[in-house]
Amino acid sequence: MPVALFFPGLIPTGFDAISAFVTTNEHARRRFAEADEILGYSLAEAYREASIYEWEVFEAGFMALTLALADWAQEQHGGRPAACGGQSFGAFMAAVWAGALSYPDALRLIRRSVVVETDYFDSLDEPLGCHFFYRLPHDTVRRLVAETHERGEWAELSVVLDEQVHAVSASMRTLERFEQRVREEGGFPFYTMNRAEHCSAVAGLRTRLHDEVYGTVDWRPARLPVVSDVDGRLLTGPEEIKQDLLDGWTTPVHWQTILRGLHTARVDEVWIPGPRNMFARITNNSFPTRVITPKQALAT
Repeated sequence: MPVALFFPGLIPTGFDAISAFVTTNEHARRRFAEADEILGYSLAEAYREASIYEWEVFEAGFMALTLALADWAQEQHGGRPAACGGQSFGAFMAAVWAGALSYPDALRLIRRSVVVETDYFDSLDEPLGCHFFYRLPHDTVRRLVAETHERGEWAELSVVLDEQVHAVSASMRTLERFEQRVREEGGFPFYTMNRAEHCSAVAGLRTRLHDEVYGTVDWRPARLPVVSDVDGRLLTGPEEIKQDLLDGWTTPVHWQTILRGLHTARVDEVWIPGPRNMFARITNNSFPTRVITPKQALAT
């Protein structure tokens, strides 16, 4: 049965929820130890103390965690997936798993990118953010975005995980009002990032990352097809995978695009390594889906 390994986007998860897996599972201990060598500090200890806005720690920690879960799943269930992919930040783990980017180089890319991202967002005249929320239908979300435009304010729909989970980018000032409207409509705010993403407003950041960061690491041909969350294509070339990751900054993430890519890959099942069962939403029940969680790995 052809299987796709699909990595979810980063949602900050407290260390307590993953600590047992990180400290006892051999795959997790290895991935975190490798990260320690590259970063020059204990990633697990930094993760334990980090706030949700310490992007280097949370991105490196999420990468180590999800790759370790993928390692465990392959060992536990045997075989090798026929394709892989990722949603948003998960696309970086897919690039590592497919061999387009080494794990050490991916960690270096995270560190160098965070420096540029921080400088870019700190230099803006008005702070931008991205607000994640759930339990609102898509038509309601589109109406709230339209209301924002009618007030003369900018906002873009950045993520449609399914018909109930969304993210919108806007100025932090606009997002305060938007979050209030989400609550008034019966939705549930999840969290607000201190940076916009997957939207046209960060085109300048994409250019800087291309010019200053992405050329500093080695990109290789992928060993298996990588499903793009930008346009649904199956990618194997190093340059197209690099450009796809950059394009992710300015392109909204939509589950229908992901499904199109998975259908193109002709897979029968999808495995999603991540800390939360909610990531099954990525496939919207269109494929038999197995979420590989730390709790599941510890119970085996």
